[in-house]
Parts: sequence; C-alpha cells; structure tokens
Amino acid sequence: MFLFANHTEVHFGAGVLQTIDEVLKDTNYQSIVVVASNSQVENGVTDLLESLLGNRVKAVVSNIEANPTVDNVDHIVLSCDTHQADLIIAAGGGSAMDAAKAASAAYARGVEARQLIDDKLVTSALPLVAIPSTSGSASEVTPFAVISDKERGLKVSLNSKLLYPKYALVDPEMTYSCPPSVTAISGIDVICHALDSIGSVNNNPISDALHLKALKLAFANLETAYNDGKDVTARSNMALASTIAGLGFSQTATSGSHAMSYYLTSEFGIPHAEACAFSLDQWILYNAEVDNRMDDISAQLGFKNTRAMSDEINELKKRLGLRSTFEELGIDKKHIPEIARQTMAAGNYQNNLAQLSEDEIIEMLERK
Repeated sequence: MFLFANHTEVHFGAGVLQTIDEVLKDTNYQSIVVVASNSQVENGVTDLLESLLGNRVKAVVSNIEANPTVDNVDHIVLSCDTHQADLIIAAGGGSAMDAAKAASAAYARGVEARQLIDDKLVTSALPLVAIPSTSGSASEVTPFAVISDKERGLKVSLNSKLLYPKYALVDPEMTYSCPPSVTAISGIDVICHALDSIGSVNNNPISDALHLKALKLAFANLETAYNDGKDVTARSNMALASTIAGLGFSQTATSGSHAMSYYLTSEFGIPHAEACAFSLDQWILYNAEVDNRMDDISAQLGFKNTRAMSDEINELKKRLGLRSTFEELGIDKKHIPEIARQTMAAGNYQNNLAQLSEDEIIEMLERK
C-alpha cells in the first residue's frame, strides 16, 4: 500500500516561460514578489517577467546565497510584508526556489525564518511559481526547502505539502547559459536524487518508474550537455530528467548520500550536489545488499550490476571534473568519525534501506 500525491502543476517546454501570463490568467494575483538568482537578473529574466506581468510585479529580491540562509529568507519576507504580496515567483536554481518556499511559509505564518527552521511548523504558505534555471535541484516539484543558519552551523530541511509550488514552469531555454561547472554539479544531483530515492524505505513502484526514466535520460545526456551547452536536445532531456526525478523523490524523500552531504556542505563548504555524489557510489552498493531492486534497475540501465554502475558514477564524476576523494576535497580524514556521527543524526538517514552502524560508515569513508 502506498500513496502518490504531487500538488504542483507542471508546464514544460522550450519557451514556456513566455506563457506565464496565460498560466496565471484565471488567478487574481495583484502583488507579486520575484525571488531571483543574480544570474537571472543579469540574464534579463526578471526584466522579462516584469514585461509579461506588468505592474503586478512589485519587487525583485536577489543576492540569494548558494546555501540559502535565514537572512535571505527574512529579506524576502520583509519584501512580501512591505508589498502585501499574494504570490511569489522564484526564478533560479534550488537556492532561489528553496529560499522562496521557506519565505512563503514564514510570511504566511508571521514569523522570522529562524523560528520556522527551529520548530519546522508550516501552517500555511503563499502560492508560488517556480521557474528553475538549472537541471538538478527539482525544487520546483517538491515539498522540501533546505535553509542554513550560519551563526549556529545548522542546515535544516523543511518538509510540508504546503511548500509545493502551485505552478512549475520548466523551460529548458533557461539552462542554455549554464556554464559547464554548474551543468556538472546540477546534473549529478539528478542522479543522486534518483538513486537515493530508489534506496529509500519509502520507495514505491511509481517512484521507481520515474527514477528509472530520469536515470536513463541523465546517463545519456549529462556529458553532452556538459561538453556542449548549446545542444538543445541534451539540455531539454536534462531538464526533463531533473523534473521527473523530483516528482519521484517528492514522494520518497532522499536517503544516505544526502544524509552525509549536509555536514560536508555546512562544515567544509562542499557544494550540495558534489557532497551528495561524494558517497553515492558507496551507498548504492550497501543498498544493493539488502534489496535486489538496485541490481534490477542497474540492469535496466545497461549495467552488469550495481557495482558496475557504481564504477561508472565515479568515472563520470572524473569526466565532469567533480571530486571523489577526501584529498581532492581538501578534507583531512581525521574528520571521518564526526562525519559519520553527523550522517546518522540527519533525519533522512532513517530513510536509507541499509542501516549502517557508525563503524560501518567510518569504514565506508576510509575508502574515499
């Protein structure tokens, strides 16, 4: 028995951003705050939104950090309060979308961001339109938002069906300007999302089917998009892979590699997706030992077994310029015991099929 319910209306295709006024035609939003990554301000996306939506756009909030902070969220909330916002539009990568989602909840509840991440109580939220500019985070179709409190060294994941964007406009053209490094990091996130979710205790047949499709698209198109950012087919397929994976993990949540990633990001500044990919090759091997679905899915992807897929993930990371060892990350192995402890303390560690002991996680990390 399982439930599958995603609450986001998805509009997909090249040029779909231009249809935003049509998407909103049956609504009566009159005070819109746009949250945008700096790149989308520079690329003219915010100007385009203002031209399409006219004076309904009251403010643009940018300067969102790579790991969005409580200060970022509070800045958005202040803008919403100033303009009595009735809709937020988030244009950017996962950082902009997560910050906007958290702000939609904090503003609707009338609290500061720090209180929201402390009690994780989402009682209501402003409606939100999500427009991803990268192919990876899939925040446009998930009920999650990850927010950092740098003063306290915290990275907190919010989870509520109220955080689902009302609309997602997934326009592959938004990703054409992504540099290779961003394409690599966001693209490996698609693979991490799919495999972490297959390795989640919350997996179900629908999510598995979605993740299999996402993985087929990602393995077939990520390198092409990385090597030739103007390849329209590869860009479109990666955007589709990201959204499909998001639809899947919106139901299952993530597991081992994500649980390990949070401390690597908050303590050592490793970019989120690279931190996830760092240990992904190991988690899928452990999960394959307790559930033969991993070998079955590996075979459907053209690999002999999960070990072969694990090896290919490491080779793919090399070709994408992503780091795979502690030495490459610049992290002393003396930190391994604390990384293991922090992994087990992360909420989504309990989702992982293979429940490893602290010693087993340490053993895993010693191989990196």
